Amino acid sequence: MTAAKLRAFASFVLIICSAALFVACAPLEAVVEFFSDDGTGHIFKMAIDADPQCLDPQLAEDKNSVSIAKNLFAGLMAIDESGKLVCRIAEDYTVSSDGLKYTFYLKEGYKWNAVGDFEAPVTAQDFVFGFRRLFDPKTASPHAKDYYCIYGAEAAVRGLIGTESIGVAALDDYTLEFTLGYQNAEFLYLLAELPAMPCCEEFFNTSGGKYGLEAEATCSNGPFYIRYWLHDPYGKNNYVRIRRNPGYSEMSYVSPAGVNYIVTPDAEERTSDFLGGATEAALYAVGSAAPIDGSEYVCGYADTAGLIFNEKIKAFSDAQVRQVFSWAVDREALNGSAPDILVDAGGVVPKNPLLSKKGYSNTVDPETVAPNKAMAEYKWSFILTEAEKSELIGKTVMIPSDFGYGEYLSELTDCWYSVFGIHFGLEFVNARDYESRLESGDYDIALIMLHSGSASPADYIEPFGDGSLTFKSEAAAEALSGRGHYASMTLLNYACSEAENEIISEYHFIPIWQIPTVMCFDEDAQGLWLDPFSGTVYFENAKKF
Repeated sequence: MTAAKLRAFASFVLIICSAALFVACAPLEAVVEFFSDDGTGHIFKMAIDADPQCLDPQLAEDKNSVSIAKNLFAGLMAIDESGKLVCRIAEDYTVSSDGLKYTFYLKEGYKWNAVGDFEAPVTAQDFVFGFRRLFDPKTASPHAKDYYCIYGAEAAVRGLIGTESIGVAALDDYTLEFTLGYQNAEFLYLLAELPAMPCCEEFFNTSGGKYGLEAEATCSNGPFYIRYWLHDPYGKNNYVRIRRNPGYSEMSYVSPAGVNYIVTPDAEERTSDFLGGATEAALYAVGSAAPIDGSEYVCGYADTAGLIFNEKIKAFSDAQVRQVFSWAVDREALNGSAPDILVDAGGVVPKNPLLSKKGYSNTVDPETVAPNKAMAEYKWSFILTEAEKSELIGKTVMIPSDFGYGEYLSELTDCWYSVFGIHFGLEFVNARDYESRLESGDYDIALIMLHSGSASPADYIEPFGDGSLTFKSEAAAEALSGRGHYASMTLLNYACSEAENEIISEYHFIPIWQIPTVMCFDEDAQGLWLDPFSGTVYFENAKKF
């Protein structure tokens, strides 16, 4: 027997002896764990409802593009699963005393990767080029306006100056400096968003105008890169296959080998595939019913559903009438009839860990939205004339037809009938007509969904800033006009809180439920996490046992 064979045989004997000793000394569960894998290296499968349109971070806008792109790119900052803002590509940063200059020190070692074995280091210049593309009029990014706090950004978008003049500069390969035109308390959070991702100029210039539109024309610096992308507009079985990016994983280990996104437009088929084991993760968009019974699932709350009144209707123009409608809602009965994943909403802004980490707390007095049937009946007896009450007969609550929990609102109209003696119907309207009628004011009462894509409390206030409301508080009025100009999150949160309290106390909005985005996943999977604001399922740390 050769020396090599003897060494191999000795190693084999040592393993067998170690295992035998382990079996003799350890309980069965530990023995099983000893021989099992660690859950890494799996390729996950997840169905999505449509083809992603563009995986260019500066342009990605539809939910599937955003969800996939967030797994492909890494920025200076990131939001972790707990809602905490953390450094990602940045090692550290400093902020000047006037809040107008941010200097970032990048980690060395992260690399770009693309199909065709393209590889390059991630440097400060990649972030400079990404922001120049963001503000280039030719790019026409729908997200540029969110970053106008950067010096020269708006002027560049308008073509008044060249993008080389904006306040983003590489001091060296791993030092990046931002100069702002005005303070923005949310700037660090904005750097965690997709439009702030870097772009490799060398690769971009070889993409032939198809950057983010084909696998071969997309370069990634995040946990994964695109290996294949089939998006035949006339065919079926389209998919996007992403695989572990070695240029990222060497710095921040990526657990799975990849993810296969399977385009499955039919909702029932997506559910069937998940329940049958063909896919291991399923995302159910906000407002759509999810098969949570018997499934592992996570709920993320970034949406508030509530009622608005057409205040051009004389009766509904009176805040006291709207108050009576709010008082007449038996919330215990309403919530008792609805699924447990619907959480009673106490205000405009939902309770969410990320919003809490930003310092926002709901300060709406619970008594403002508390039911009070006795007072509702008493006030209803004199607040309107009989003629005015008769004008409310036949009024309806307009509900988007894709809202999966609409049937439970019949409990609400039953509450109103018991107090007012008037039946209000539920009118389900397709998405296109719903948006059109909401904009034109062709409704009596409407269920609306308030959402933020970036976890900003101002996003929930914005729908009420269309000119129909006049805020009494100066701070509340500035919550929209001054957005992006606040020197601290404390000031921004205060302004939004003042606006929220006015909206609720004047009953311009009756909060009903916090509506979840639901992620169902295989019972043998762990480490996936959901961002309900962007609708992204992150796979970087996902494992399958």
